[in-house]
Amino acid sequence: MRINTLDRPVRLPARIADALKREIEEGRLKPGDRLPTEQYLAENFGVSRNVVREAIAQLRSAGLVVSRQGLGSVVAKTGETERGFHIDMEQGGDASAFQNVYELRLAIEMQAADFAARRGDAAHLKAISETYERMRDAERWEAEGVDLDIEFHLAIARASGNPLMEDAISYLTGGMRQTIVATRERSGEVIGEVKRLTLDEHAAIRDAIVNRDPDAARAAMLAHITNAAHRLGYDIFREDAAGR
Repeated sequence: MRINTLDRPVRLPARIADALKREIEEGRLKPGDRLPTEQYLAENFGVSRNVVREAIAQLRSAGLVVSRQGLGSVVAKTGETERGFHIDMEQGGDASAFQNVYELRLAIEMQAADFAARRGDAAHLKAISETYERMRDAERWEAEGVDLDIEFHLAIARASGNPLMEDAISYLTGGMRQTIVATRERSGEVIGEVKRLTLDEHAAIRDAIVNRDPDAARAAMLAHITNAAHRLGYDIFREDAAGR
């Protein structure tokens, strides 16, 4: 099958999710059908596999696909699933949407880092370290570094040993991608300083997890997400957040 390609959009995961949704609604993908592989979809749309994972996570949350052991993602049958947790990623221009994504990330990712430090095996810790090194050494940091930044957080989620945390963080990366890109677009002439700060924060998270220090891992993740929000002008702990 050949799924219609799309122009390179600002919000890639949401656009790809919409394209796959049309395939389902128009009957080209039927209930019980297995979705094309991540590799095929990535090549078809000209994006990274991370972007495809984010799109599929959105479809799962919308109740359009389900995960099957040994099969991957398949189109849900009528009544097989109900619409689950959902964030409207198209609110990306709304300041409160960015703030809300950061706050939710903070709650989930601090605990994921804690669990990763306690539970991650040697392969998980190696993946976290290697992803950090690739991000540090990326020649096109403003572009390639975005995918690697997201992959770093997903590697921590996998090391947590909780597949629901991995699913949640994979879903949230749609919002994360927008915030990371927005940070780098706003950085302008100070992009070098932002890169240094960002890499230092990720290194602190990596070191704490590799050293099996859950408290330090939580603190490092707290500092990173709080600082990342601040770089976009958001104060996660301001007392008037409910009335913003």
